[in-house]
Amino acid sequence: MHHASIELSYNELLKDLADINLIQQVANSAFKREFDILNEFEKNKSPDSVVGNYAFGFDNPFSGEVEKYAFRKTSISDLKRLTLQQKNNQYCWLLSNSFEKFENYIKGSYENLTTKSAPRDLNKTLAYFSNNYPQLNKSEKINKYNIHLRVAVLLVEKLRHVIVHEQGYIMDSKKFINKVIEQSGINNNRLEHEEFIQQFIFDGKVYIVEQSVVDDFTLPRYHDVYRYLVSYLLAYALLIKEHAQYSAKTV
Repeated sequence: MHHASIELSYNELLKDLADINLIQQVANSAFKREFDILNEFEKNKSPDSVVGNYAFGFDNPFSGEVEKYAFRKTSISDLKRLTLQQKNNQYCWLLSNSFEKFENYIKGSYENLTTKSAPRDLNKTLAYFSNNYPQLNKSEKINKYNIHLRVAVLLVEKLRHVIVHEQGYIMDSKKFINKVIEQSGINNNRLEHEEFIQQFIFDGKVYIVEQSVVDDFTLPRYHDVYRYLVSYLLAYALLIKEHAQYSAKTV
């Protein structure tokens, strides 16, 4: 019973995240075309050349007319910055959607195994699996990523929170990092955890667009940061499917 239910939920999670990932790939292709256009335009103009003048208006319900409220000039460098910002925003919302699908799977698995409502605190739910399934606990800490998977999952949870509630802004990265680590209750290898979390924060904001690989390879290559974060979620979901589903225990 537990095996079949968790297996079904896991397969549904894979389907949902695949659909979201397809949207991410479509977005990446669209933004690439936009950057190609801007780069081509830049060949004939300075990055700081003004290439557009815009007047913005709103429909005033009191006068019944369109009224201008702002004017903006844009350069190629402005458009590149705004395009990159929008791409990052798109990825952030897709990550948020992925986490919510994952959270539903985690809580559903907990309730299936315990016949109790899942705690509101995600870390308490993860602690149940870690405390009750020794092999899962071991795999959290020892894996090819060389990271603690529970810390990685809780990081995505906190990233999702600031994406939804703070428009992705992290004003105090040190405070944010401390919160992730302290709420996980995992304080060993703290420096490694701090460095791991910091790589997803740039200029006071969640930053998860592709990053260039710096090496001697002739063709440009990129780290797929979005895929890494979703992989942490799928890795933990897989641990539950492989270990927890076979021997249900109550809290």
